[in-house]
Amino acid sequence: MESGHKFDRQTGFMHDGFTYIGRGLPGGKASGLALAQEILIKNFPEGSIDGMQVDIPHTTVLLSGVFEEFMKNNDLYDIALSDASDEDIAISFIHASFGGVYSGDLYFLIENVDRPLAIRSSSICEDSLNEPFAGVYETKMVANNQTSTTEKYNALVNAIKYVYASMFFQQSKKYFKTINRDIKEEKMAVVIQEVVGDQHGEFFYPYISGVLKSYNFYPSEQIGPDAGFAALAFGLGKTIVDGSICWSYCPRYPRTPQPFNNMRDLLENTQKEYWAVNLGTINSYNPVAETEYLVQNSIFDIKDRDELRHVCSTYDHTNDRLIMGVQKYGAPVLDFAPILRAGTLPLNNVIEKVIKACEDETDSKVEIEFAVSLGSKNTKPRFGFLQLRPINVSHEIVDLPDIDNNVDDVLLLSKRAMGNGIYEDVCDIVYIRPDTFDVKYSSEIAGDINELNTLFTANKRTYLLIGFGRWGTSDPWCGIPVRWPQISNAKVIVESVLPSMQADFSQGAHFFHNMTAHNVFYFSVDEDEAKNLDWNWIQQQKTINETKFVKHVRLKHSLKVMVDGRLSKGVILKNEVGAQ
Repeated sequence: MESGHKFDRQTGFMHDGFTYIGRGLPGGKASGLALAQEILIKNFPEGSIDGMQVDIPHTTVLLSGVFEEFMKNNDLYDIALSDASDEDIAISFIHASFGGVYSGDLYFLIENVDRPLAIRSSSICEDSLNEPFAGVYETKMVANNQTSTTEKYNALVNAIKYVYASMFFQQSKKYFKTINRDIKEEKMAVVIQEVVGDQHGEFFYPYISGVLKSYNFYPSEQIGPDAGFAALAFGLGKTIVDGSICWSYCPRYPRTPQPFNNMRDLLENTQKEYWAVNLGTINSYNPVAETEYLVQNSIFDIKDRDELRHVCSTYDHTNDRLIMGVQKYGAPVLDFAPILRAGTLPLNNVIEKVIKACEDETDSKVEIEFAVSLGSKNTKPRFGFLQLRPINVSHEIVDLPDIDNNVDDVLLLSKRAMGNGIYEDVCDIVYIRPDTFDVKYSSEIAGDINELNTLFTANKRTYLLIGFGRWGTSDPWCGIPVRWPQISNAKVIVESVLPSMQADFSQGAHFFHNMTAHNVFYFSVDEDEAKNLDWNWIQQQKTINETKFVKHVRLKHSLKVMVDGRLSKGVILKNEVGAQ
């Protein structure tokens, strides 16, 4: 590993820069962090920008050779490559012996650290431009507050084994089939990283988590795609990457009003729950659960309202208005107005400078994950740089047709389409039946979609997927909680609305990174556009498969799908006009 140093028990974990344990490769995520560190040192040698400390959190990388020895010494490939359930695979890995010459380094590491740690996958295939594997493998946070070093060590090693096991979970295997690669090629390195944040009673979390994209796939008429996009959340970044409600804005224009229809719309679409590391008593010992040491709390249960002073406004229900900042009476609303409109914390200035430096040094559009802690009276607020990925942006020129003269051939229009280019080989449509849809069955619907996708994978066919609410959300009440491998053969994805399902468009970082990397077109359809979706035509097509909630139809002629990424507009044509 070029940028790091071998783990040294004299300096331990709380060192400056990377260290590594073992032999082999660091993997994609660790390599991205190493590049980020080089960029920060070159461009911001003082280590701070505008009064905020900017750095990579303390990190040790367990190189891929450690994984190879673990698999070989425990003879795990038979069950790992079998059709066993995820839980059975995880349990087999947890029961396997870690041992080896590296356990001494890990024991010394954990003996001298009392902060929560993030155990993150960093496989050799991960975070490449064309095959990001975003969200395919698991991450596990450990509280690291046990009373004995042995207990802390066991929790750390179990988390490492869990991340190893996740490489062989069903969604990972499906992902490899989708990209036509052999999972036996894959090797897993692991990033052991301090969690950026502060302790608040029994909970530990960052003040703000964020995802930045230097290319915005949903530009407005006034703001172009090159102005970028940012998503902010209070607490751990799991809120954002899972596609839950967070706050989105353009860093170049932080004071631009949000597109909410009214106050009720705003109140319903702001973050109300946050994720934290649980430093108290955990519910139960469960080493095969990603959330074993996590807890999801309500912001309304935060007793010290001053804790929210940089991130919230207060709702004055008497006058039906928002007052910036924390007030004595009224409900807190997480709109980040004190930072974005009043500049109480120079976060947006830091964001703009960091993302420009990364674009200049990589000569590409980028995606960045970060976390912010406020520090103490004697320390500066901290911007912890957690991940750097390239973004695949197509620049093909696509001229959309004059649809006004060809209305009968239009299946769907969208003013918020993502992608760029033309597809003319999609002959199948999988859709959630609007006549039977009920959001309380969203998890069951996800299962139906998964089974159909498996058939498409086996037959090497692609399809247009139409649903209601958000695809890929972790909240089953906001849409369909599929993970990427469960819809991996969809070439075009549509999020439409019903009177009972009016969710905002998807924002999950992992989900969207996979879509952009695999050139999947995405159509977000609002209420007016949904009225023009030609359901009658779809239902007249030949039925191939059908469940209570999902239907698969096949067309006589392939669709013509066009997306102009410059304007974020797209059209799906039935392509019957002139077809033979």
